[in-house]
Amino acid sequence: MPPRVTMLELVTAVAESAKSEAEVMATVVHMVNTGLVRLDGKLCGARFDLRQLPGSAAYAA
Repeated sequence: MPPRVTMLELVTAVAESAKSEAEVMATVVHMVNTGLVRLDGKLCGARFDLRQLPGSAAYAA
C-alpha cells in the first residue's frame, strides 16, 4: 500500500533533491497520479491534470 502523505510533506521531501521548481512539480504530479503516494488531508484522493496548469498549451488556448 502506498504511503499516505500531505501535499506539504511530499513537496518538502521532493524539493530536498530537486534542481528546480519545475522538477518538483513534475515529480509530485507523477508520484500522485501513478499511485506511488496517496495524498492525505484536504487533497485526499486528488489527481492532477497537467493540461490545466499554467504554461501548458491547453491553458493558453
